[in-house]
Amino acid sequence: MNLLHKNVVCFFEEMLSDLDCQDDTRAYIIGIYGKYKTANFDLSKDSVGLMFLEARYKNDFATYQNIADWLLYTTTYTPSHLKFASKDYYDNVAQLSYYSCYRLINKQWKLYEQLSNDYVILTDKIHRIFIKNGIALTPLD
Repeated sequence: MNLLHKNVVCFFEEMLSDLDCQDDTRAYIIGIYGKYKTANFDLSKDSVGLMFLEARYKNDFATYQNIADWLLYTTTYTPSHLKFASKDYYDNVAQLSYYSCYRLINKQWKLYEQLSNDYVILTDKIHRIFIKNGIALTPLD
């Protein structure tokens, strides 16, 4: 694990230590912030709707996961970047993507179910934590 990744993960572990969810779900969410320390997974120039349709056509776990993870990251950290559709639209795409992950692994890992079912609640709580700590400056619409 490189130093930047370790520092980012440690920062978000501390920031989200009190997030009310299962331990593995919290660890997964913290890992998302480590994943987006670089632009390698940036979907800001892509249509998440078209990507979702492609994932659905191919039944592609990795694409569903990338869509949902990017939306969780963006919704909580930089929600102003989600400007081409409504918040409800993006929330629904993320929830359906996480549920598709859950379904594709034969419902064996409950964290995807929790991410799907509690997406709106979790992202709202995370965003409020970030606002309170001055690391997300834009409001959720």
